[in-house]
Amino acid sequence: MNIDQPDQHGTGLDRDLQCEVALAPAFDQLVDAAAAVGWSEDEVANALLSLAQYRVQVIRDNALIGFAIPGDRTAH
Repeated sequence: MNIDQPDQHGTGLDRDLQCEVALAPAFDQLVDAAAAVGWSEDEVANALLSLAQYRVQVIRDNALIGFAIPGDRTAH
């Protein structure tokens, strides 16, 4: 998997958009690989959304408390 590095001069929204563009090919490969083994695009999209939401929540929680608390990840 090859992901481009961020432009060192980008800030804020620029970096978010750069990251999206950099991740798009790997994201498409992941979706295609999951579909190739029998997952529907809807199932894959829902799973990726759930994983992304969980990751955002963990990042926010860690920022509030300053460290990660080990524990089970519960699906939606």
